[in-house]
Amino acid sequence: MFFKTKNFTKAELARFLTLQKQCFAIQHDMAKALEEGVDEKTVTRELMRQYRAAGAGNFFHLPVALFGERAALPGNWRVGHFFPRDHKLCKGDSVILDAAPIFDGFLVDTSYSFCFGDNPAHDQMMRDLLSERQSILDAVNDGQSFCQIATDVYERALAKGYESVHEKHPGEVLGHRAGKWRMGGLKGWRHHGFDSATLAWFILKGKLAEAGLKNQYPLWNRRQTSEHPPTDGLWLVEPHFGKDGIGAKWEEILVIEDGQARWLEDNPPHVRALLA
Repeated sequence: MFFKTKNFTKAELARFLTLQKQCFAIQHDMAKALEEGVDEKTVTRELMRQYRAAGAGNFFHLPVALFGERAALPGNWRVGHFFPRDHKLCKGDSVILDAAPIFDGFLVDTSYSFCFGDNPAHDQMMRDLLSERQSILDAVNDGQSFCQIATDVYERALAKGYESVHEKHPGEVLGHRAGKWRMGGLKGWRHHGFDSATLAWFILKGKLAEAGLKNQYPLWNRRQTSEHPPTDGLWLVEPHFGKDGIGAKWEEILVIEDGQARWLEDNPPHVRALLA
């Protein structure tokens, strides 16, 4: 296929790491620049500008900014609800910034989550989310199926009183494939904010999984198509919890090689925030 998801060279992995750090840096700088009263539309436009200035030629999905209760994906959430609104930022709001730029074919997808002001409940949610980082890594290295890992994340969240709102994301995903377009990526029309070429690849791989080739499944969720051992390659892991109008998540690249996993980056922003 033209979209490569595994067997990356050291140079390619180093490029993914550089781009992931760059994406997080843009989100971190945006977070520090936010002022009370700014709206989601203004923030996503600025994120788009900054990613393009950094060299992004396309986006798997357009930048997302979720303020307040929208960060918890309340109610009957649909994909169109991710599009920015005129919703204005207030003190104490949860904030999620998410973007999936494509740089010379390299697809990177990161999420930066924080609270605009003090909110102990949000802080605790982030601590609980970060505990999943080690749990997910250990489970992959123990050879548990993707389905079982996603189910365990769901059950641990439920036990702590949280809703696993990543199951309201398209595909109900705990994670999905990262990768590199071999020819630098294709620019075309968008469907519900998603790049059509990349979306078509995900749909094709999903159909192959439904036909019985489960190891082709590009998504990681609680469905039976994820009932297989962890698949080698790059995965974007994005646990997302919500409760009482508070929402938080993180997203970063997990590398699986010969059935063994490691995080591409040792200390991404959500880890550094916990250690601060």
